[in-house]
Amino acid sequence: MLTHTRKTRMRLRQVADGSLFALALLVAYALRSQFPWLDLPSLESIVGYLWFVPLVAVLAPLVLATQGFYEPSRPTTLFVIVRSCAFTVVGLILVMFLFRVQLARSVIILVGAIGGILVYLRHEASAWTDARSIARDQLRRRALWVGGAVANETLRDSLGGAERASLEDAGNFDPAIDPPGELARLLHEKSINVVVLNLAVVDRVAASRVLDACAREGVEVVVRPGLSTLASSRLTVDQFAGEAVFYYRAQSAPPSLLMIKQLIDYVGAALLLVALSPLLLVVALAVRLTSSGPVLFRQPRAGLNGRPFTMLKFRSMSAGAEKDQSALADRNEMSGPAFKLRDDPRVTPVGRLLRRHSLDELPQLWNVLRGEMSLVGPRPLPLEEVRRIDDDTHRRRLSVKPGLTCLWQISGRNEISDFTDWVRLDLAYIDNWSLWLDLKILAATVPVALFGRGGR
Repeated sequence: MLTHTRKTRMRLRQVADGSLFALALLVAYALRSQFPWLDLPSLESIVGYLWFVPLVAVLAPLVLATQGFYEPSRPTTLFVIVRSCAFTVVGLILVMFLFRVQLARSVIILVGAIGGILVYLRHEASAWTDARSIARDQLRRRALWVGGAVANETLRDSLGGAERASLEDAGNFDPAIDPPGELARLLHEKSINVVVLNLAVVDRVAASRVLDACAREGVEVVVRPGLSTLASSRLTVDQFAGEAVFYYRAQSAPPSLLMIKQLIDYVGAALLLVALSPLLLVVALAVRLTSSGPVLFRQPRAGLNGRPFTMLKFRSMSAGAEKDQSALADRNEMSGPAFKLRDDPRVTPVGRLLRRHSLDELPQLWNVLRGEMSLVGPRPLPLEEVRRIDDDTHRRRLSVKPGLTCLWQISGRNEISDFTDWVRLDLAYIDNWSLWLDLKILAATVPVALFGRGGR
């Protein structure tokens, strides 16, 4: 089934379920007149809580969606509805607690129960309707396949079960063989709903003619670009220089969630800088009083897509230690381009303590505030080490902003001696990114830093 069609039906069902839960809230109030022993609020008090109706209408479908209720590939069970209703009730009670709303708990419990029953009845009614032959015929779309017969047959064979059920095969049109007038005849005689244009085998001139004909006839067109090597979930249609273009996002994460991540970075960095300012002052004094040289160590590092930026750290080595690294190259304990040495003679006594507890990294909160880094992301490498990366797939760790902490940081840090394992953790973070994963990494970083696990 075409994604936009499936999403449209899903949105309609979410709106219906939200409306049913809003109705459930009103029904719960109405029960007061019939069952006074429930100790529910009077009907007159509904006006004071009208703002709760849209909250219920939005929260319930959202919870149902997170439980996979609307996914066509997952069979819906009564248990999923019960669990979703329980989570919805808990969420509503939490909102009441946070905003100090005085509303009878029995009302909220009734909302979950009544809403669950109504949603279950709606789901069964939808399933019964979809199963009727008339409904199936109305939902199926007569598809004309434009392109070579062999290529079109291959494309048909790759359809999923839901996609097959949503389309009725109305034949082929090959611009390289069939006369141009044949397309209009097929559109008319077969009452075509959608044309599948296979750009993998149709040249630009023929494709333009097909698009013009469909535009005149008012027939929808599905354009298959033939970019099977790219993840379809990251491919969207956009406009560039006044023309339609395909836009491929390097990350699978939705842009809206990435904006939230950026907001969390700015707010979090600002709050941490203020809250940790006494600690920052103590560490700065300790560095300044125990060894000669500047308090802060500045080094060019590779940022997003390898763009250089100046990363800040509290200096943990003797001044000018970078010049001595080449002499220690044969003692490097990390395979690959990165340099790690357990007993590095350049590290000062205070610096060793700072490194063990990651206190030397705290000035990077300023890099986060500048937008050069994130709170969570792959650790930034020096430019020279990035230049020595000989596996292009390893450079994908540069596709996101570098971070203060990451999976590598909480998975052993310097106990990991293989650069490939380090990259594997970074790529696992990128491929499985979510706001929840960021929060878990941030929470796990606190005990790692406090107890100095894996640090040196």
